[in-house]
Amino acid sequence: MGKLQEKIYNSLPYPFKFLLLNVKAYQNTKQRYTKEFDKYLKEYIDLWDADIDVILLYQKEKLTQLLSEAYEYSDWYSKIMKELGITSDDISLDPYAALAKMSILQKAERKSHPDQIVNKQRNTDGVGYTSGTSGAPTINYLDSESIHRSFALWRRFHKAIGLNTKKVRQVRFSGRLIVRPDAKKARFWVYNYFERQLLMSTYHLTENNLPHYIKKLNRFKPKLLDGYPSAIYIISRFINENNITLDFTPKAIAVTAETLYDYQRLEIEKAFGCQVFNQYASSEGSPFITECVQGNLHLNLDSGVFEFINTKGETANPGDVAQLVVTSFTNLKTPLIRYSIGDTVLLAEEGKTCNCRCSMPIIEKLTGREDDILWTEEKGYVGRMDTAYKGLKGIIKSQIIQESPKEIVVNLIANEEYNAAMQELLLHNLQDRLGQNVEYQINTVNDIPLGPNGKFDAVKRNFEIEL
Repeated sequence: MGKLQEKIYNSLPYPFKFLLLNVKAYQNTKQRYTKEFDKYLKEYIDLWDADIDVILLYQKEKLTQLLSEAYEYSDWYSKIMKELGITSDDISLDPYAALAKMSILQKAERKSHPDQIVNKQRNTDGVGYTSGTSGAPTINYLDSESIHRSFALWRRFHKAIGLNTKKVRQVRFSGRLIVRPDAKKARFWVYNYFERQLLMSTYHLTENNLPHYIKKLNRFKPKLLDGYPSAIYIISRFINENNITLDFTPKAIAVTAETLYDYQRLEIEKAFGCQVFNQYASSEGSPFITECVQGNLHLNLDSGVFEFINTKGETANPGDVAQLVVTSFTNLKTPLIRYSIGDTVLLAEEGKTCNCRCSMPIIEKLTGREDDILWTEEKGYVGRMDTAYKGLKGIIKSQIIQESPKEIVVNLIANEEYNAAMQELLLHNLQDRLGQNVEYQINTVNDIPLGPNGKFDAVKRNFEIEL
């Protein structure tokens, strides 16, 4: 939605907002859910239960198709492959060897050269923009197959966690501006009739507004809650602290777009009485990583090829925190081949398997973006800073900002349980994890602004490090 359209939309009364949103929802539904979507959904459901050899054969075929099309129809990739001496015969003979020869695509290149990267043979059936952590937009061209495949994979994930593949009654928390940012009174939501989806604002989750959200949830009774974990966590904490009993129990909660921390998972599952499932994808079209009913994160090998790079630029080992480099089958119009997407994962220890019916490999955790990784001279690279809050009471919300290798700022919203002893323990925990030779500044604040697209950055690093 452009700035002018957004301004007009936000100025409208609720009935007109509902009407405009549902006109767009109807158009999206007609575009997304077609016979092609049904075909791809069946294909992916069958692959979820397939033997690993079947999945790897499928992956090889899709990689061959992707590289062959890029060789023929992408100015960017064609030039690179021809300079490397890669031929179409090489791709057909061994697509993985051809892939390994190619350089890693960086975000700056992806952002600056979309019209060269694009597959000229495929139609443009959709155009989107991704803001990322910087807030600078990146254009994203899509064809109809990419749209259908992405939504089919999403619905496959729903089926794998116990939901049906039809339109599930759901609540979604995302960064979409669905009501005016300065609105003071409910309604803080708009209903998408065609998707059976209640879109709830992440910009109005204040202490005064939370009872309105909970009242609406009780009336709506969703089967699925979906969206940013930070938003669902705020509501969950309020429910638990006030001993509120909900009038419904969802079948599942699926979170995405932000790092899910262990303390958030515990709080959300306690409030809603159901399992939280993590998932990884991106609006750029990255391959999928989804959590199964056993609580393990599976690499969806039928959605792309995953590579894991350690801090030395080498292939990571089991148990390492690694950068993701992805080759995706879900965006065929704007191919992502060996793309450094800027996210990190913790690899599982060697030999770890899952007892669910899916044979695709697993990773241990989605650890976040590269910007979430801190660095100090004493401790080196440090991720997953949620452990710094262990044993603490009274912190409602907090953000750790590293301004330099020797300067850490912590902004936190606290209640009456947070006292001098809690602050001393927080400082001790920070020093344990980041070192003694760092200057720590802890501020109690009234509000912590959301980042781009309404996401909450629990950890930010404001300087470059060599990863």
